[in-house]
Amino acid sequence: MAGATTAWRRNLVGSLAVVAGVLALSLGLPAIDDALPDATVSSTEPLEFSGNASVVPPPDATVVAEQTSPDQGVVTMAVDGVRYRLTAESFPGTLQQLADRIRDQVRNVAGIQAISPDQPVTSAGGIRGLQATFVAENRTGWYTVYLRGGTGVTAVVDGNDAGVTEHRAELETSVRTVTIDELT
Repeated sequence: MAGATTAWRRNLVGSLAVVAGVLALSLGLPAIDDALPDATVSSTEPLEFSGNASVVPPPDATVVAEQTSPDQGVVTMAVDGVRYRLTAESFPGTLQQLADRIRDQVRNVAGIQAISPDQPVTSAGGIRGLQATFVAENRTGWYTVYLRGGTGVTAVVDGNDAGVTEHRAELETSVRTVTIDELT
């Protein structure tokens, strides 16, 4: 009978250790992840957000880690409450088709009240693009699309009116620094 009691205690201790491990992983890792700060990035050096696209971030921008994946060609930055998201992807269509696709996505966001017509823009490196502004109930913003060599880059700036207005010049300057290297 003494052997059965000892085995039962060993099983109980082992089971409690497994439960403690599972709890540590399920509660501890998300807490550690949440505690990691988003990284402030240099506003003087290009930030690669895909294998062939980069941008010079605006001053005081922080990378929002949980919304960024260079493997998927996505970087999201925050500037004083303004969200600045860039994506790079293979796109076989025209610049206007890319702009139309982004316009449709923006139009389907709840609360969007108006979107301006697309206007031509050119990056600092000479990449042709299109840009439009939009307004919503409690926010404003704009999107810019560039297309080069089958790679489309979309930049969307979105935030409250005051934040977007205050940081518009440096955000627009950053958007114009987008580079897309030709894939070989």
